[in-house]
Amino acid sequence: MKKVLFWFYVFLFTGHLFSLEGKNILRIGIPTFPVSLNPVYVTDETSQAVINKVFDSLFYFDEQGKIGNCLVEDYSYHDGGQEIMVNLKKDRFFSDGKQLTSDDVLATFDILRNSKIKYPYQSMLSFIHMMKKIDTFRFSIRLNHKLAIWKNQLCFKILNSREIQSIDLERFKYLVLSGTGPYKIESVREPARIVLIRNVYNQTRALFTGIDYIVVTSTQMEPLKLVNHEIDICELQPEDVEAYGKIPEWQHHFNILKYKKFGLTYLVFNLNNSLVDRNVRRIFYNQLVKGDFVDRFIRNRGEKIKTPFLLFNRDEQPSSLPEIPLNKPIKLKILTNSESKLRKEFVLFLKQALQSKNIHLDPLFLEYQTFLGYLKKGHFDLAVSGFILDIDYDMKDVFYHDSYFNYAGFKNRRMDELLDRGLKELNPLKRRQIYQQANLIWKDQLPLIPLFNLYYHIGVSKRITIPERVCTLVGSTSDFLINIQDWKVR
Repeated sequence: MKKVLFWFYVFLFTGHLFSLEGKNILRIGIPTFPVSLNPVYVTDETSQAVINKVFDSLFYFDEQGKIGNCLVEDYSYHDGGQEIMVNLKKDRFFSDGKQLTSDDVLATFDILRNSKIKYPYQSMLSFIHMMKKIDTFRFSIRLNHKLAIWKNQLCFKILNSREIQSIDLERFKYLVLSGTGPYKIESVREPARIVLIRNVYNQTRALFTGIDYIVVTSTQMEPLKLVNHEIDICELQPEDVEAYGKIPEWQHHFNILKYKKFGLTYLVFNLNNSLVDRNVRRIFYNQLVKGDFVDRFIRNRGEKIKTPFLLFNRDEQPSSLPEIPLNKPIKLKILTNSESKLRKEFVLFLKQALQSKNIHLDPLFLEYQTFLGYLKKGHFDLAVSGFILDIDYDMKDVFYHDSYFNYAGFKNRRMDELLDRGLKELNPLKRRQIYQQANLIWKDQLPLIPLFNLYYHIGVSKRITIPERVCTLVGSTSDFLINIQDWKVR
């Protein structure tokens, strides 16, 4: 019986592929099969990339990294910014034909706030006191307090209220749900591929008949599959990008597009270690931010970061900080993730560069989960880590005294106050001024030092016509192909 069922599903799946054969299909290579296709549980980049084509959110980050309306027509502030009236677009439909209404937004919110559902980012919704339906396409959001980045927090995918009225908690995580995006999930064949087809009820003109996500488990095969026309798009490894300019056949068959993820690799200090005093931290700052060490190391593989408040990065003009030469050598343990070749190389280069400063680094390369455990427990002197952020000034996750990612153990009441004020200030100019003050505190105290933001590269088959506007900046809820409506097959 199991064999019969197996071949039945294979027949269904290959039948879907056959029905799409010869049509306008975009074939995307992905490194792993998505962890989940239910948007409530998506935390990995591959899953995010798939569901971004199937589901929409109230707001989203566009191809230039700016927050914009998706399902929202417009909104207005009331009660000094503590209540927001939201109007939905009236021409949005789920792939089952149901029109998007306020009921869908409120039902989704209720699901995400349900502790039994175990939504991974539930804490991000704590700023909302309540949502209330006004009419079919209008609802209000009452905040516990004013929040400048409230739109950033409303990038969760909106679900179909008809599908989630009564749910089986055990099965919910594995449901394939309908969304209002330009595509819908047609078939799933774990662990090999996923096929999306057009959502015929979506008013956005989707140029592709479907999208075929194909798992390419070996990164070495990605450029070869582009050359052999087995896939149209995939992310390329740094070594393949370097080889591209030397291989004419690759250049003949595909182009390379470059983008950045909004985040940074950084060096964090354990402030509980008396050896890592402010003078030592300034020595590191002068070497890494003011000096040219980072530029020489990354060699056009990314951008040097001059401030952790990333939206100030182009404005920041580093100047040398006063430092006192060390009369006797100090030895410091430095950790990083062993799976990252680049970070390991950085630590080894830094070790060599700082010997002349009487600082001797003892590297320790750890498996990722072990590495995170060491950071949380403070079992380090220095560590090289990184994170992807929402596209904003806010750095509360890193600098606030009790934040989860404050590995340095940094405690500064003035910084806490500024971070709180920055999140509540709705005036963009005043908000920028608040974070400029926070930036000055960072530079004075130096609990961490930003290093670089790497470039990521997408290989695109030359059978695809690339639009003028392509993604240049990806945040925590976006992906490179979030906007593919303008992509064309020649």
